[in-house]
Amino acid sequence: MKTLKLWFTDFYPGFEPQDNFLTQLLSKSYIVELDENNPDYLIYSCHGHEFLNYSCVRIFYTGENLKPDFNLCDYAIGFDYIHFNNRYLRFPNFAFYEGQFQQLIISKNPGSFDLSAKKHFCNFIYANSFADPTRDNFFHLLNQYKKVASPGKHLNNISMDIGERYAKDWMFTKIEFQSSCKFSIAFENTSSPGYTTEKLLHAFITGTIPIYWGNPEVTKDFNPKAFINYHDFESFEDVVDKVKEIDNDDEMFLSMLNEPPFRNNIIPENLNTDTLLNFLQNIFEQKKEDAFQRSFYGTAVKYENDIKEMILFRKKYRRITDYADLFGLRRFIKY
Repeated sequence: MKTLKLWFTDFYPGFEPQDNFLTQLLSKSYIVELDENNPDYLIYSCHGHEFLNYSCVRIFYTGENLKPDFNLCDYAIGFDYIHFNNRYLRFPNFAFYEGQFQQLIISKNPGSFDLSAKKHFCNFIYANSFADPTRDNFFHLLNQYKKVASPGKHLNNISMDIGERYAKDWMFTKIEFQSSCKFSIAFENTSSPGYTTEKLLHAFITGTIPIYWGNPEVTKDFNPKAFINYHDFESFEDVVDKVKEIDNDDEMFLSMLNEPPFRNNIIPENLNTDTLLNFLQNIFEQKKEDAFQRSFYGTAVKYENDIKEMILFRKKYRRITDYADLFGLRRFIKY
């Protein structure tokens, strides 16, 4: 097998270069050699700027609602519906949770579901208080009908520890609690075409009915009969009325619950891991010098150098203000 000299940078806290979905996927076809100092290929994300220190082939991956900057990367993997030759692949982050993702196509047995196991009406599990206010507004509106259990850090109203975000067991404690609910508020941080995260995935695999807001084109990926899609309604009040109707009709609830998340219970081809692997192989199977797509001349060089200078200035300014804070001199600093 071909050897890939690879490194990862600017990912979320706790990310492990030697043990993640991409490393595991690539290890099926390549000998992956992790080289922090001199990689041939760099896969980077949006939580820093270390990638600017690498001159190798750069592949941008984002699990956040951010657009790729193709002036800085050669290739990108993200949420947006972008067509840019062979340089971009839409592969939403929920498909990276492979073990959970595969659960979406496990056949359900309608007669085996115990409705009495649903101890809570609905859940709202979030730590981020800086999301689009739409999410909080809907929580408060639905809470007027019945209590929505919120065990997370944000708008917490129930004494229960579901763990810290990014802790190794966080996702499993969250899912365990979510399974005790009839409905899940599965709202994204922001609304943008293509931007669907694990929030909808978790609502499905825990046997809840998702109440979804975020990607207005979400039904390109998922079965519209399997969830309550805000984007099908005129107002939040209409959404709440729909939730009430389903909540008070067990037959309707079970009918929706037993709809497969995907149409015909088949994972769409664009969300298949083979699609991701083929995209990456098209990069790695070229001659290394041919894999570069970003420009190294003209305005592109100035653009990248300007960004580097701004980052250095910000670091320098932060050090100055830290010292000023220490000695009570912050008020004398003007930039």
